[in-house]
Amino acid sequence: MTFKNGDRVTERWQGTDRWKLYTYDRPSPALAAQVDPNRVLLLDVNYTNNSRTLEPQSGGAATKWSLHWMVWLQDCLLSWAALV
Repeated sequence: MTFKNGDRVTERWQGTDRWKLYTYDRPSPALAAQVDPNRVLLLDVNYTNNSRTLEPQSGGAATKWSLHWMVWLQDCLLSWAALV
């Protein structure tokens, strides 16, 4: 967990309980939290749902999907040009 003043807190949970609640009494609010930051859990297929942040990350997602679409379009046009 990362706080506004730059402090970082790392907690360990053994997984014996179904869920765990962590509370922190600090003057600065938390900015982000991440589960398995070192990617130790090999069975986790979807790493995108392992973190939460207060700042929106829509710019990066828009760039990623627009690049995927552009590569698909380029492949489509190259395939069409090869047939003509």
